[in-house]
Amino acid sequence: MWGSVAVVWTVCLACIQPAVFPWILPFRSNKDRPHPARGALTEKVECFSDYMTLQISRSHVLGLRQWLAGVLRLRGTKRSPKHLDSLLPKCGYLLHPAHEGGYIFRALYSGCFVQKEKADYRLEIRMFGRGAERLKESNRFVMKCPMIVARLGEQSVSCHPSFIQVSRPWPPRSDGGQTPWLLSLRGELVASLEDASLIGLEVDIGATMVTIRSPRQEFLQRLEVWNTSLELLPLWLVSGSYAYSFEAACPLVSFQPGSEISVHIPKQRLGLVKRGSLVEESLSPRFLQVQQSDTFTVAEDRDFVVVSMPATLLLRDQPCQEVRESPGTQAFYRVDLSLDFAEMDSPVHWTVENFFQCAGSCGTDIDFEREGRNSTRPLCGKCSEAARWGLSSSL
Repeated sequence: MWGSVAVVWTVCLACIQPAVFPWILPFRSNKDRPHPARGALTEKVECFSDYMTLQISRSHVLGLRQWLAGVLRLRGTKRSPKHLDSLLPKCGYLLHPAHEGGYIFRALYSGCFVQKEKADYRLEIRMFGRGAERLKESNRFVMKCPMIVARLGEQSVSCHPSFIQVSRPWPPRSDGGQTPWLLSLRGELVASLEDASLIGLEVDIGATMVTIRSPRQEFLQRLEVWNTSLELLPLWLVSGSYAYSFEAACPLVSFQPGSEISVHIPKQRLGLVKRGSLVEESLSPRFLQVQQSDTFTVAEDRDFVVVSMPATLLLRDQPCQEVRESPGTQAFYRVDLSLDFAEMDSPVHWTVENFFQCAGSCGTDIDFEREGRNSTRPLCGKCSEAARWGLSSSL
């Protein structure tokens, strides 16, 4: 009887272990294996595009802080913990509360003491037990994550009169694709990626790219940034512990821009980030390059970097994609820029296109002096469908 029970438990553990701990990386040798701490160790390493995280139980936080204070050469950490918290970001570290009373320790791959070992990032940390003061009395733990070859810092946004389209590289998975990708709008799960059409989204999944199209009359949020009205698509892909941004901001629909064209870039990481993080992180831009122009100005607030350029340098015209003898014209522009943030190892690359409403079609002309340069009007015929899949890549 006991033999049968033992067999059942062996099979069950073999089945559930990979699903429960999919991101724990095996130690390649005994020297990489952490010494057991006092009590049960429940820490788990998770790997993301720019950093790795370690879940820490409340009982081990004090020991970790003691080690951090030592390597950063601080004194009096127990009496002034906030002083340590303010210095951790300078070393690429972050320690913040998590759910159920635990903590999350985050280390950037570019952080202090993070080493590149063959194809892995590796950080050895220590956790002092109660009463321990010497390093040899601490518990050793190794955080290790594979170097992700895929570059996820790219995003292409295409703003059309009737829809917004976002294209991004297909993100790699550390769990073998066991957990499906779900769509999250405004922080709420709405559908799986495969069922996006049920809520009005169009999805094109290629070998290396994912393209999602949203109608303008659905899902968008109106924002005011530097006295400019925008429409934001608050869309993310989430899976397990991972989140992947498809957020994009587009100007309001109009016939022509003003004297300047502005591109709004969200100040956030474009790679895989930890889902549901309680930390609001705002990145610091340090370098910007625009492919189409050397003349531009930059402004920023907590959420966006705003790049403005003269419209005359970028604006182009094309025939409206309308089956008529006199189809009219449609103004558009394209901006390719590279933006480097101080908190990231590599720059992000944005391609933003904006297609204005068709002008002069349906046998009528537009009096811009009377109606204004940014006047809006119901679309004529099929002008709202000026471009279908793949138009941006052909320009």
